[in-house]
Amino acid sequence: MKKICFVTLSIIFVLLIQNKLCFSQTIRLIDKIPIEENSLLVSGSFVVLENGNFIFADIKDENNQFKIINEKGKIIKAWGKMGPGPGEFGGVAYIDYQFPFLAAFDAGKKCVHVFEANQDEFQKKYEILAWEADSFIKIYNGNVLMEGYIVSPKERKYIIFKRDFLGKNTEYILPLEYRYGGKSQSEYEKTREGISGVSYRGATDIYGDTLFYVSDVRLKIIKIDMKTGKIEIFGKEPRNFHSLVIDQKTRNEFLNPQTGRKVIEEILNKFSFVGGIFADKDFVGVIYLNREKKVQSDLYFVAYFQIYDHSGKLLDEGQLKEFYSEEKYVPLFYQKEAGYLYLLAWISNESSLKYMIYKYQIKL
Repeated sequence: MKKICFVTLSIIFVLLIQNKLCFSQTIRLIDKIPIEENSLLVSGSFVVLENGNFIFADIKDENNQFKIINEKGKIIKAWGKMGPGPGEFGGVAYIDYQFPFLAAFDAGKKCVHVFEANQDEFQKKYEILAWEADSFIKIYNGNVLMEGYIVSPKERKYIIFKRDFLGKNTEYILPLEYRYGGKSQSEYEKTREGISGVSYRGATDIYGDTLFYVSDVRLKIIKIDMKTGKIEIFGKEPRNFHSLVIDQKTRNEFLNPQTGRKVIEEILNKFSFVGGIFADKDFVGVIYLNREKKVQSDLYFVAYFQIYDHSGKLLDEGQLKEFYSEEKYVPLFYQKEAGYLYLLAWISNESSLKYMIYKYQIKL
C-alpha cells in the first residue's frame, strides 16, 4: 500500500512539473499572423512600429531590402535597392527600432544605417562604419550597440561594443571571456572547444541602462550596468535544457563533407539552443528551443521560456503555446510599453518558405 501511494505521489509530482513547463499563463498567445507567401525571400530580423505594422529586413531581395507588412501579413510598402552606389545597400541583415530611429546593419557594406521615422517614411540621417560587427544591433541613447569582435587600444578582446550615431566614439562593453557565461579566459576556451562550428551568435536586449546578453548555446544571462560597467551572471538550466558539448570525434565527422550533414542533424535533435532574450522594467526573459515536434516525417523546434527578475530570481518558466519552427534561431521583438512579444517562425518545402508571426502577451 505504501509503495502504491509513493508511486502515485511521484506521478502527481511529475505531472505538476510538466504542467508548469507546458501551461504557464505568464505568456499567453493572442494572435498568429501568416505572412503572405513570397512576400519575403530570406528574412529574419524584424521590428514592430507603434501602429502595429512590421518592418522586415530581406537580405536576398535585390530590389527591396526593407518591407513594411501590415497586421494581416500583407506588404504595404517596400524599398531599398542592392548595389554599390550611394543610397543602395549591400545586404541588410539586422535591424532595430526605437522611436524615432530605425537602425540597419548592412552586412555587405559593413556599416549601420540610421534612419529617422515619420509614420511609414524613413529618412537616412547617419551612417556608421562597423567592420567589426557581425550580428545583432541595438539602439541605445544615441548609440548603436553591436555584437562582433573588436580589440580595444589596451589589447583586450570584446564581443559587444557601441558607437555613437556620428561614428566618432567607440566604447567597449562585454569582454570576450564572458560570452558563454564564464568569467575567465580558460572557462571561455573550454566551452568554445565543445561548441565550435555550431554556435554563431548571441542575443541582447536593454532596459534603461541595463543590458542583458545570452549566447545561443548556454542559459547564462550576462547583466551589464551601462553606467558603471558592472557585470553579473545568473541563470539556471531547467531539466529539459541539454547543453551543447561536442567531442573531437563528432567534430571531425561534422567537418567531413561525407558525414557532416548527418552529424549536424543529430546535434540539432539532441541539444538545446537559446533563441532570444527580452527585457522589461521588472524582468528579463529568455527563449530556448528543443527539436521535438514531429509533423509527418519532419522534426521542428518548439520554444520554451524562463523569466527572471533583475536580481536573477526565477519567476516563471514554461512552453510557448503552439509555436514551432524549422530553425534554432528565433527572430523576436518585444514591445515594452504594451507587453507584447512577437516571434517569427518559418517552415520550408520544396517550392517555398512560409513565415508566421506569433504574438504573445506577457503578464506577471
